[in-house]
Amino acid sequence: MKKEFFATTIILALIAGSVVNIFHIKALAKDIIVQVTTAQTCCRRGDYDSAEQALRDGLDIWLSDEGYTHIFIRHSEIDGTSDAFYEALSAISEQDGEGAVNACEKLQYHIDSIVSMECVTIKSVF
Repeated sequence: MKKEFFATTIILALIAGSVVNIFHIKALAKDIIVQVTTAQTCCRRGDYDSAEQALRDGLDIWLSDEGYTHIFIRHSEIDGTSDAFYEALSAISEQDGEGAVNACEKLQYHIDSIVSMECVTIKSVF
């Protein structure tokens, strides 16, 4: 009976941890996407200073959560997302409006991919 209780406790803890993980990654992604979208809007208006500030704010959010991301997210995803941030910043600093918007879309894709990989679905379980 003790073994079954212990096994059930472990399974429930794993489920609870997964739920917390999903909520955390979705909140992190939402905060970053708001900044990326703001940067895109600013680029379309030609306001590159505001675009750079918005994207740097998003990068600060990303980097400030390293304690979480470096444990729960694959390193290749972390590298790809970080590279996408810096590519977008580079395009913004060059004042390449279309290139910056496209780089921000690529960054958004990376963030969305991380969220979709972390969310549990029936397909991912079976």
